Amino acid sequence: MRLKPIQLLTVYLPVLLIDFAFSSVLTNTSFYTSYLGLSTTFLGVLMAVSTGCFALLAIPLGRLSDRIERRYILYAGCLILSVVSVALALCRNSGHLMSVFPGIGISMALFFPAYEAWLAEQEGEGELIHRIMLFNLFWSIGMTLGPAFSSYLYGEANPFKPFYLAGIFAILTLVTIWASRISKPDPSSISVHTDESDPESPEILYPSLPVRMTYLHLARCANFVSWFSLGVLRQLAPKLTLEMGIRPAIYGNLMLILGGVQTLAFVVLGTGYSTRWHYRFSPLLIVQVLAILSFLGIGLFQHIILWAIAFAVIGVSVAFTYFSSLYYGLDRHADKGNKSGWHEAILGVGILLGPFLGGISADSQLGVQSPYLLCAVAIGIAILIEILILLKSCRHQADSR
Repeated sequence: MRLKPIQLLTVYLPVLLIDFAFSSVLTNTSFYTSYLGLSTTFLGVLMAVSTGCFALLAIPLGRLSDRIERRYILYAGCLILSVVSVALALCRNSGHLMSVFPGIGISMALFFPAYEAWLAEQEGEGELIHRIMLFNLFWSIGMTLGPAFSSYLYGEANPFKPFYLAGIFAILTLVTIWASRISKPDPSSISVHTDESDPESPEILYPSLPVRMTYLHLARCANFVSWFSLGVLRQLAPKLTLEMGIRPAIYGNLMLILGGVQTLAFVVLGTGYSTRWHYRFSPLLIVQVLAILSFLGIGLFQHIILWAIAFAVIGVSVAFTYFSSLYYGLDRHADKGNKSGWHEAILGVGILLGPFLGGISADSQLGVQSPYLLCAVAIGIAILIEILILLKSCRHQADSR
């Protein structure tokens, strides 16, 4: 299915805008807790509460969107995020933040399950790898620009501007979804390609179900620990770098590098060339080992050039593991909704645990750079689990012959 440019924007732009708002709120909240003199442990708990609300409510709210108009669910998510963003600017202590911040998780639980279902309805079947690439491209751009703009706008004299900006972008998301009604494509003008023999199609190999399930488990494990680590960088690092004497704008530039490289990686992964990496363990192993080295560099040294290289490598690793988890969950599986739900749930638990454990680590005697070392250890443990999964699968296939 081919969409015109205006249709493409109204279908995919909402996820860019909402992720800009969401990531901007998370970044500025991290800065703001330092402004209020709150501990890193409290920040980790605050983020965990919000993520817990998302993980708890995503499935029931996704089912609700099957029963009523999906756009109403999306509108509600945008409005709640906008209200919460403005309310955060009025918070002056930990109690205020804890009472308001769960709204972030609720808004995301309203938005993402309904949006993914709405997106599937707008796009039809099409080519799986291309649709995943576009979805990843747009949300990655939003997640890249949000922390950068929030870091540039943050100031001790007026630390509230990024909250207001996030509120505006949440409303823009609502307007874009509403505008999609106007640009909805005429079904008679939609061209669907069904030629299975297309030599340029990247989906030409059909691994057996046991092989697909093995690599799905491997990718889920890798993606869990990627978002465990990414949660530390997005939710704790703004506060940690500020307390290390690093200016907010520098943190914003580092996240811009991470997100920019991640976005470029998604483009490469959305091409037919990337299919040579599908259902192979070595590429997944390589990006995780490089991520371990990157987190060790961040945790042991305070050198901006080294950090910039490390953030770029982490961006590639996150893109590869996320794409693998989503693709292996959708590739020739009948229960795509169930697989997507597990993808989001596992990812959400990673985001919950990373900042929570990282915050405790930072406030311990290990110091403010210890959360990065924790990420390196977590990825190492994940690699060991993945090797065990692969060995078990190989043993099972050998016994069945």
